[in-house]
Amino acid sequence: LAATIGLLPLLTHLPIPVVSGVFLFLSRKLMTGNTFLKRMLESVAEAKRLPSEHPVNILGRKKMNIFTVVQILCLTGLWTFKQNSATAIFFPGVIGLLMGIRAWILPRYFTEE
Repeated sequence: LAATIGLLPLLTHLPIPVVSGVFLFLSRKLMTGNTFLKRMLESVAEAKRLPSEHPVNILGRKKMNIFTVVQILCLTGLWTFKQNSATAIFFPGVIGLLMGIRAWILPRYFTEE
């Protein structure tokens, strides 16, 4: 950590497009293994074309889509909360609220099976 603070003056010599490109590359790499994005794409796919162990074939399309919509609503609420300057200070509290929703509320409706 101390070494990176010493290197901060060198960042002024990097062009902004290079830094943006690094972040774009990292975000793209992270999205490849994201099950949320896969579920969004596979929610409109034919069930016959999906593997037999896919959640659509095991749980049903309705249950999987409800879970995905709940996640979309949480993400939208989080983003909206962050965009408003009057409420942005409570952003860490909203993250904690989302952790509570994930730990205690969602398991009541969606089980491991």
